[in-house]
Amino acid sequence: MVIRQPVQWIGISMEEILQSQDLRLEGSVYASEARQIKQKIEKSKYGSRHLSDWVTTCFYPSRFKRDYRKQSEQTIGFIGSAEMLSVNPEPQKYMTHNDEVSVKYGQLLFSRSGTIGNVTFVNETLSKFLVSEHAIRIEADEYIGYIYAFFKSSYGRLISNSLTHGSVVSQIEPEHLLQLPIPNAPDALKTQIHEQVMDSFALRDKSNELLQQAQDLLQKSLNLPPLDAFKYPNRQAETWPISVEDLAGRFEAGYHNPVVHRIEAHLQKHAKQVSTLADKSLVSEISLPARFKRHYVSAEYGIPFLGGKEILELDPRGEKYLSKKQHADLIENQLLLKENMILITCSGTIGKTVLVPKHWQDWAASQHLLRVKPVNDDVAGYLAVWLKSPWALPLIQRHTYGSVIFEIDQYHLSEVSVPIVDSETISQINQLALEANALRTEAFEKEQETLAMFGSIFDKS
Repeated sequence: MVIRQPVQWIGISMEEILQSQDLRLEGSVYASEARQIKQKIEKSKYGSRHLSDWVTTCFYPSRFKRDYRKQSEQTIGFIGSAEMLSVNPEPQKYMTHNDEVSVKYGQLLFSRSGTIGNVTFVNETLSKFLVSEHAIRIEADEYIGYIYAFFKSSYGRLISNSLTHGSVVSQIEPEHLLQLPIPNAPDALKTQIHEQVMDSFALRDKSNELLQQAQDLLQKSLNLPPLDAFKYPNRQAETWPISVEDLAGRFEAGYHNPVVHRIEAHLQKHAKQVSTLADKSLVSEISLPARFKRHYVSAEYGIPFLGGKEILELDPRGEKYLSKKQHADLIENQLLLKENMILITCSGTIGKTVLVPKHWQDWAASQHLLRVKPVNDDVAGYLAVWLKSPWALPLIQRHTYGSVIFEIDQYHLSEVSVPIVDSETISQINQLALEANALRTEAFEKEQETLAMFGSIFDKS
């Protein structure tokens, strides 16, 4: 049986079309919900001003030929409009300095192509990277945090998405954003919201500093050189012999990568002991949920359902909420997240790792994420720092199988080596990681308070 959905339509006057700057004829521009939000903003108790009245600059760089280089002290990480949302971006591409795509502290970045409307603030962490031309740069002399809250709110997202154009890849232009009405709250409220946003991003910076300290401490305790030191010294193809006894049933060259053996040999030399994730004194369980048919519902009837793509973000919730009613047993027994559980992507992009913060507690995650359950909180942070390190990644990725979509499973992950250093250093690294996660939860809570504060603008007087 075919269920026919009612046609959505709206009547507008020719005068309204002629008054629009671009003579837009797409129905989405005048979509009733976006239109209602726009009217709600314009008629809010404080009135409104167009974004053009708030900002000093709103632009994006021109297209350019990208000259990617090998990571070195002379190169800078280059990230896209999706990666810019990460709390601590992990670039896969590097370039020499390029003023065209550099960003600076205090700007907002707004994704303008493909997925429209993702927004972030350029804090100290993000200011160290180059960002693609798919992100619009927005600058203002004051209240940039307030403008961020507008774009982050459901009001700003809905109304800005109604202005997109393009039949294949959706796009939005700076001039479209400049037309957007923003509630003109009193200066005291604007200042309060702005400062809350600044505080939230400062906490993210601080959490990244703590994690870098933990990584440095781990590297020092194991005398680890840069990862390139374990790689083949020249560009020629590397070949190596393998005995039949060492095949382990795997005939892929990647599984027997000498880099892995060199890292493991180094760990054996410099660690007090080398164990694996199968060690029950470190990890109580490694699990991978079964595949299942998903039933998505609205937020009030479900729980946030995370995929592997967004787990490096502070708030990876999208529009997917898994039905509590349809998946009650599966959620309880396989999908539910707990604080200080470690998630590792195991399908597609292998090895992205995150320590579950408190604010993800009792959310759910997909079967594309392996769950590592540390035996207790005394080792959770240490394990996460090691598994997230550049030296652990080759040890994880060596197990990859599949010709179209790469995969690993819980049995592969259990074989990954874990270096054990002295107990005092483990405790220090662990504490730094847990403190960093606590700061991220505080940053999340501040942002949620800020969005609620922004939403209060629309409360009836």
